[in-house]
Amino acid sequence: MPVITVPFEFDEKEHRGIVPIGINTVDSNGNEIPRGWIERGVVPVADPLRKVASRVLNDVWRVSEIADHAVHSLARRNGDNLGDAPELRVLKCARWYAEDLRAGGRRYRRSMDVELFDSTLDALQDQADILKELESRDTIDKLMDQLDRMGLGEVREMVPMMLRDCDAHEFQAKFGKSRNTISQQFYRGIRKAAALAGITLRVS
Repeated sequence: MPVITVPFEFDEKEHRGIVPIGINTVDSNGNEIPRGWIERGVVPVADPLRKVASRVLNDVWRVSEIADHAVHSLARRNGDNLGDAPELRVLKCARWYAEDLRAGGRRYRRSMDVELFDSTLDALQDQADILKELESRDTIDKLMDQLDRMGLGEVREMVPMMLRDCDAHEFQAKFGKSRNTISQQFYRGIRKAAALAGITLRVS
């Protein structure tokens, strides 16, 4: 099958130290994968995908395996309808697949208490747990739409940063606020958006 490599036109010398991500452009039925799933889905989260492979599977070189699965699975279900944040969809799908592989299969993984965000942000751990719960119920898109309608742009920007495992310093650099302020702003915004969107959060 034809393969697209991320970075595009990968060169060992030019991209020294970077593990390439290979995506088959044709699925098992001979259908071409919409390129948007690669350009807008894989490319923006290439580093977080490598991090997932390294952390969950203890082998960064398996990143192509989980990314390829995510792209093909999403393309099969959605065609060329990428949605609002295809990179988050790809990252989420790849994470769950990596967990499946580590646990020995989806059934075994679902029987385990999987902690996807155990090392995300120390100051925002409770909020990361909220996002984990929302991811497991496929409600991230619904939440993002509600944040848009409420005009909570900063909170909306925090969601993909948390899902990409950005550290606390990155949050402080981007928003110019203390970790405590960021944590409170995120928590309050998420609670309000979830309530208006009819999403129940199991938080105190």
